[in-house]
Amino acid sequence: MPNLFDYYTDLLNWEGVTPIPLIHTWPIPLRQSIEADIVAAVASSGIKGTNCPIRPGSTNQSIGNQVEEYTISLLQRHTSVYTIGPCSGAGYPDKTLTERATRLKMPLEVKATSDWNPSDSNRRVLTSSSTKLRSQFKAPIHHLLMTILYSPTASHATIDAIRLDFIEPSTSVSVRLEASVNHKILSNGPHYTKVI
Repeated sequence: MPNLFDYYTDLLNWEGVTPIPLIHTWPIPLRQSIEADIVAAVASSGIKGTNCPIRPGSTNQSIGNQVEEYTISLLQRHTSVYTIGPCSGAGYPDKTLTERATRLKMPLEVKATSDWNPSDSNRRVLTSSSTKLRSQFKAPIHHLLMTILYSPTASHATIDAIRLDFIEPSTSVSVRLEASVNHKILSNGPHYTKVI
């Protein structure tokens, strides 16, 4: 199975762009710093167990989007070392995680699911174009995937947990002219994961 580093190399070749590194290995101190800040934000915000209101008639995709917006809005008010902000333009990533002191910008993709199953092989698309990455991020580029796990009801979604996947160049991906992950790949991946 290809990994993300190889995928980006191939993608740049397909796009006719001179290959440059678009993913780098996470330095352990940086990973630990992000983990500590998010863990503290989860604790101080009290987000676990809260209920995100769901608009009547929402589709599953819409519910996921509402859960993402609710969670990010709450977390970003409680982070102290990093900021979570938008990443303008279409495509990957959704957000930017920025270290306040150094202004280091990192791609942050946010997903929400009501059913984390380590054997699930349904695709979760990460990226299918390098344009946004090349234009908005400078090396070293460290990729973070945040998955919000929730329990839905007709009127709200209860936030159960937040999973952080610190994506590495060696992280396996499924390639269909795009890179995607699934619960099985993330569960068995060589990268560091923290469920809060």
